[in-house]
Amino acid sequence: MRSTSKVNSPKSAPLSGGDASRQRQLLDRLSVEYARHARELLRLRESINGSVYEIHTRCGNATCHCAKPDGVRHPATVLSWSEDGKTRIRRLTENYRRLRQSRASLVKLHREILAAVDRLEQVLRLPPPVSPATGKNRT
Repeated sequence: MRSTSKVNSPKSAPLSGGDASRQRQLLDRLSVEYARHARELLRLRESINGSVYEIHTRCGNATCHCAKPDGVRHPATVLSWSEDGKTRIRRLTENYRRLRQSRASLVKLHREILAAVDRLEQVLRLPPPVSPATGKNRT
């Protein structure tokens, strides 16, 4: 007989063998996604610690639409970091942003994997064996 403990479920319904199969499928899907994010992270060769964000700026071309007082400015991705107590800003590749996004995705996936493993454990856990002498569960 399977355990009837509830894990991450508001209802207290008995868990079945189908639940174990679903948890295995979920773990398989999560592990594939986890591996994909890990490969993305391993492709990066260098980065710099800072904040990556988008600003809207003028390009400097006098004939550009952004040179007008009410002209729409150009978006630019920049990196800001502190060096010798001063804030530095530089436009650069998206490596740092990709690294942080991959890391955040891996953290989220890791939590999902742990939760799925916990649910699988609940589904697979059997009750204690019954004692032949007393007919009651051993504790």
